Amino acid sequence: MATSRSKVDTGRGSRNKAPISTDDANRSPRNEGAADNPSGNITCLQMMLDSVKNEICQKIDSLSTDLRSEIVTVRSDVKGWLEPLQQMVESNTSTIKELERSSSDHSDRITELENLISTLNDRLTHFDAKCEDLEGRSRRNNIRLVGLPEGSEGSRPTEYVARLLQEVLQLRDKPLLDRANRTLRDKPKKGQPPRPLVIRVHYFHVRTEILQRAAELSPLNYDGKRLSIFADYTTAVAKKRSAFRDFKRVLHSCPGVRFGLLFPAVLRITTADGVSHKFVEPSVALDFIRKNVKSTETVGNDT
Repeated sequence: MATSRSKVDTGRGSRNKAPISTDDANRSPRNEGAADNPSGNITCLQMMLDSVKNEICQKIDSLSTDLRSEIVTVRSDVKGWLEPLQQMVESNTSTIKELERSSSDHSDRITELENLISTLNDRLTHFDAKCEDLEGRSRRNNIRLVGLPEGSEGSRPTEYVARLLQEVLQLRDKPLLDRANRTLRDKPKKGQPPRPLVIRVHYFHVRTEILQRAAELSPLNYDGKRLSIFADYTTAVAKKRSAFRDFKRVLHSCPGVRFGLLFPAVLRITTADGVSHKFVEPSVALDFIRKNVKSTETVGNDT
């Protein structure tokens, strides 16, 4: 009977016993021993860290290999791109050096040419002045007769002009002329003014007398025509002398003042106290006249 009770108790006990969980099943005596052993836990963690470390290193090695291959590919591509650029740079460098040498040579040659041009310009100026002087000297015996109708001199202009000058200027003797001819411009049409006559007087003192008489007897008339007689100057000299024309008109009205226009274009003024002054520039002459000969207002109105 006791035996049967114990069986009953045993069966009852088996019915009342709680089921075993997964955690309890996994909790083996070995694990329980590990939990109770800290050094075992550290070892387990170290193993896990080593495993993770190995995996990371493998991935890094794989990425590094891929990256190296890509770098090699990019490097080869870049090298392929840079080679023609390098060649171009080298070519341009050599070209620039050649241009620099050429530029230096050209600069030296330009400097030499500038010096040569400056020398030639000085010589040209000198020769131009000499030619102007020689032309002026070749005309020193010439006079110009303006206003004589075209064709009135006939076929023997030299004799006709000599007789005309003697009559108009009331000269004692008929002047000796070398030649008399019209200027070389085109013959004027009807209604246009006649061309001037260029007359070469054989003797210089006769030429001076003709100009003096023409200034004294001005205005001149012949057969109802008004004539004018001037010295024959070059274009450049005539232009320079014309710049003093207004000043001469002003000086005519100044009592006690003498003046004259020297060759080629030098205005000489002798004031009432007998002091002579020479002027090449018209502006300087005007300033002198305003301050020493006439008032500014008078000279300004006259000029």
